[in-house]
Amino acid sequence: MERARQRGAAIELTVFNDRPIAEASAPGAFGESVPDAWILNAPKSIVETQLGPLDPHDEIAGEFPSRGCVGEHLLASWHAVARHLPPRCSLTHRIEEVEAVEPSADGVIVQGEHFDEALIATGHAHDWPGSLAHEDFGDLTVVAPVYPASNLDVVGKDDVALVRGAALTFIDVVKYADAKVFYPVTRSGRFMEVKAYLEGEAKTTAEPYIELASQKILQCAGLDELTGILAECAEHILRIASGEGSAEDIRAVLRGEDFTGDPVAELRTSIAAARGQRPWTPALAVALAFRDTYDALIDRASFGGRDTLGGRDFDSFTSTMERVAFGPPVESAEVIVDMIAKGRIGTELIARGEEDLKQLAGQVGATAVIDAVLAPPGVVDGTLVGTLVEQGIGQRYGDTRALHVAADGTLVGQTHLAAAGRMNEGLILGHDTFKRTKQDVIPRWADRVSARAMENPERVHGLPPLEPKHFDWSDALLADPERCHQLLEQFGSPVNVLNPAPMQTNIDELVQAGRRAGVLTKVFYARKANKALVFADTARDTGNGVDVASENELRQVLAHDVPGERIILSAAIKPDRLLQLAIDNGVVISVDNRAEYDRIDALAAASGLTARVAPRLAPDPDTMPPTRFGERLGDWVGHVREPSKSIRIVGVHAHLHGYAAADRSAALRECMVLIDAITDAGHNPEFIDIGGGVPMRYLEHEQQWRDWQDAIGQQRAGYAEPMTWKADPLENTYPYWQEPTRGTWLEQVLRDGVAEGLRERGLRLHLEPGRSLLDGCGVILARVAFVKTRSDGLSLVGLEMNRTQCRTTSDDYLTDPVLVKRTPDSSPLEAYLVGAYCIEDELILRRKIRFPRGVAAGDIVAIPNAAGYFMHILESASHQIPLAKNVVWPAGELDAIDRA
Repeated sequence: MERARQRGAAIELTVFNDRPIAEASAPGAFGESVPDAWILNAPKSIVETQLGPLDPHDEIAGEFPSRGCVGEHLLASWHAVARHLPPRCSLTHRIEEVEAVEPSADGVIVQGEHFDEALIATGHAHDWPGSLAHEDFGDLTVVAPVYPASNLDVVGKDDVALVRGAALTFIDVVKYADAKVFYPVTRSGRFMEVKAYLEGEAKTTAEPYIELASQKILQCAGLDELTGILAECAEHILRIASGEGSAEDIRAVLRGEDFTGDPVAELRTSIAAARGQRPWTPALAVALAFRDTYDALIDRASFGGRDTLGGRDFDSFTSTMERVAFGPPVESAEVIVDMIAKGRIGTELIARGEEDLKQLAGQVGATAVIDAVLAPPGVVDGTLVGTLVEQGIGQRYGDTRALHVAADGTLVGQTHLAAAGRMNEGLILGHDTFKRTKQDVIPRWADRVSARAMENPERVHGLPPLEPKHFDWSDALLADPERCHQLLEQFGSPVNVLNPAPMQTNIDELVQAGRRAGVLTKVFYARKANKALVFADTARDTGNGVDVASENELRQVLAHDVPGERIILSAAIKPDRLLQLAIDNGVVISVDNRAEYDRIDALAAASGLTARVAPRLAPDPDTMPPTRFGERLGDWVGHVREPSKSIRIVGVHAHLHGYAAADRSAALRECMVLIDAITDAGHNPEFIDIGGGVPMRYLEHEQQWRDWQDAIGQQRAGYAEPMTWKADPLENTYPYWQEPTRGTWLEQVLRDGVAEGLRERGLRLHLEPGRSLLDGCGVILARVAFVKTRSDGLSLVGLEMNRTQCRTTSDDYLTDPVLVKRTPDSSPLEAYLVGAYCIEDELILRRKIRFPRGVAAGDIVAIPNAAGYFMHILESASHQIPLAKNVVWPAGELDAIDRA
């Protein structure tokens, strides 16, 4: 479901299980019936689900919590899935034992129903041919299996119990059952080594040796080299832990030849060493070396790596290491030695596991036989997976019992049927584990399945997808890798490619919408949205105007023959030199405040000219958000009551935040009140200008925007996996999907008497759009410089650009980039796009981006529809890196702004 959220995929998930969810794990392993004394055989820190870690606030005493406590977390995690389902996804739980699975041409038939995909995750077999449940022990009570715990209730306090096995399940047995005495029987004749950990300075000192050993294991050629690497690492650990160590003793442990013949004494020694009551033993050092390099060994040995490490010899070695490295916590081992001391555990038969159990039971007068050996890993006869192998639907891997699957769990020979868990042990090392970071089969499976549920799984996308609107000219350009490459070679990276053709269409849409309402509408392109002069030229050539916000912007458009009466100066700060330039050229000045009005009056009078002005009205803050721009209605009415010979008020201006049509309508009504007051004072205003904020949409699909809102909401709530850099909540973003836009929006603005009010007063409507006019007018091309990982393994794709070259005052640009592929396809990658500035948070886009076909240096990343604000509003030449060149398309020539 998390992958569905990240892919924007619609998935109907059905979970089959033969028990209620509260008991859905292997019978009795983590359910509600688990005794409190049965604890997790691993530190609680490894238990983390989508809901979060088992004990985030360290409230559970000890490092090894009860399995019932873990079960509560798993159950809560299951319920959380249902509460946090992505849009268009569903989850159904059916309490039903699956007896039939059959592949079909395009999916899988489960219980007679068609599904697109199926995953078998059945865990430990409940029964198996080697279970003592299938043996005849006469009148003896037989308990097989021991889970759930209630199976052991038949053992009474007067019983003498023979127990097959002396490992972890044996500990569960003696912690719960009431037998008078237990006699464990094993083939090795030994108990498991306890778990021990280095702490503090010793742990820190050992970490480099463990890391070095892990790197060597990934490259090792065979079993001898592997054991040599582990031996060397264990020697370092033993010296750190105890100050001394014997290389030969360590080698003996690795060979399984270190048995002293006294299993109880060994267990006591192991406990004392782990408690710090005596020096560490070679076995504990080997255990730590093996356990802490296990992730590397999984990578080296899985999916065929085992065969190059000795095959069955490697299997024998890992079996030896499991007794050494994956034994019980000290607390559990102490239960065993205490019961031995009290006579409740007898070790007389512990090494006689090869003998007939019936005879051994008779020797000690056993009244009960308990099977503490679980079904083996791999394919087990009689199970669902075993049946699939018998039918030829599944296959065993090589000379192992393992089910043969691909890296994503898909059964070899199948397309839509997968399996994960204990049945794959032998092909995949350590697959039967709680630790999510050691295995990626299920994430890979989820990747494949969720990609299949996408409309276009090959398209580069952010998490979740936000596909940009398409424009014929830019789609054609991005489909031509060599042309994109030529532009970068000629003009450098990044390059802004600009096409003014869509701008003409966007202007006409607004003008025609006004015309339909009977209102003469003029569009003044907000130049601050993009500095390229081709867009100012386009506004000029359509008979419209330009909004400028600085002296340079004004001088440039004047030089490009834009008449003064078709320019409005809306700068927030207007030095006298800028005002004088505007006055000299008949430019309309949006007057921000009364003091500025008086300055304009004085400058115009001094030069013998008449300034054309439009007082900027700050709308009523009780009805819409407060603004720093303009002054209130009453202030202006009082100030312009007496006309000045040096000022001609030609209109009223308003600057509003946001995009709501209702706010513009309200502002227009208030502006009309000011217009009437100005007219009564003897002025002859011609227009009302409501500034910019004309909405547009960037995205192709509304549902994707809804999916994004849900996903980022789940991330902010702490449930969804972070899809943004450092879990950035991205609170301040443009509404990338919104309706209505442009023309339809303007029609709404002019409803309910607004158009009539403008017509009655003989007023034009002026608009100052920026990004809305530039919709579809530009794309940024940037060359991929490198693909690497951060020090913690996070994937990064470096672009030859910096973050200011695609940035506004919003938190991020929320449309997907496009990959222009110039290198061969490679493995899928999820990564962040980083830039050229030498700071840690130099992010081009703050969403993680998925590259289904991989990405490499020399490829080109394109950021579509970026002409409106993103290219220039915050661009910087820090580090003395040149600013991006602006190229007009399709001519392929520099814009005039770069030729100056």
